[in-house]
Amino acid sequence: MLLILFLLLFGMYSCTSLMLINKMNYTPTGSRNRTSGALSRSYVTSILLIGTDGRSLDERGRSDTMMLISLNSETNSMVVTSFMRDCYVEVPGYGWDKLNAAYSYGGAELLMDTIEHNFGVKIDDYVSINFLSFASIVDSVGGIDVDVTDEEAQEINTILQAEVNEIMGDDRMDSLLSGGGKQLHLNGKQALSYARIRYVGNADFERTERQRRVVELVMDKLKSFNPVTMKNIATNVMPDVATNDTTSELYLLSLRAPMLLGYNRQQLQIPVDGSYYGDSTPSGDALIVDFDTNYNTLKDVVFAK
Repeated sequence: MLLILFLLLFGMYSCTSLMLINKMNYTPTGSRNRTSGALSRSYVTSILLIGTDGRSLDERGRSDTMMLISLNSETNSMVVTSFMRDCYVEVPGYGWDKLNAAYSYGGAELLMDTIEHNFGVKIDDYVSINFLSFASIVDSVGGIDVDVTDEEAQEINTILQAEVNEIMGDDRMDSLLSGGGKQLHLNGKQALSYARIRYVGNADFERTERQRRVVELVMDKLKSFNPVTMKNIATNVMPDVATNDTTSELYLLSLRAPMLLGYNRQQLQIPVDGSYYGDSTPSGDALIVDFDTNYNTLKDVVFAK
């Protein structure tokens, strides 16, 4: 009887997983310019999450979010690493520029190559989401609750009015906040605007903190399997998500998902404190990075054993 119940539940889970996976847009990996000797371990699986400001899959846009999700089976930990968009790096084939320029030049492949080349971490897989899918993910899990300052609330309203509401096809004054608050409930558009705040606090450093906070809160919501949530994700999110992972690769990863969501989580920001300085470059103000220090930090944290 227990075996039959297990097989039934496994079958339902597998069907749901495959339904979600098959809604995604699979894009075979294009040409790569790999970096020999980049950090890689059999017990670490890493996927680069690319958040773009594109309005559709056909519009490449810029990579405003570059977040490496690393799953370490030795330490049962998940490390979420943000790469700052203003890092001054060598983009293979294009010379020195800001990190987020790599995606606009050559898409996900060139961005993965650029991170490999400069930071020494091997990256094979990516998932790309745009404005629409970001907002839909948050809405699909029922929104998120975040501490928002009055200054942040004002900036959320500014971003909603300036671009997000128009992108979503809504009235310019829709979903505006009356002010900040503790554990303020944000819908998808508000969470997207929150994650895009750049001119409150410590500029892009706090912006990446907000982005990681949103990812953490969404993961917490996904811990509880909810058929309605899964249906919403399949309908409203997956069609706007692109990846180079095959159906079989994603299915095998999905079988580990319940365990992975229970992993201890760590956050990391690259460049780490004390390993950079700001300077003027031909690409504008940028972060001049001590790559050796950041390589060693990634090795010690992401690939811990």
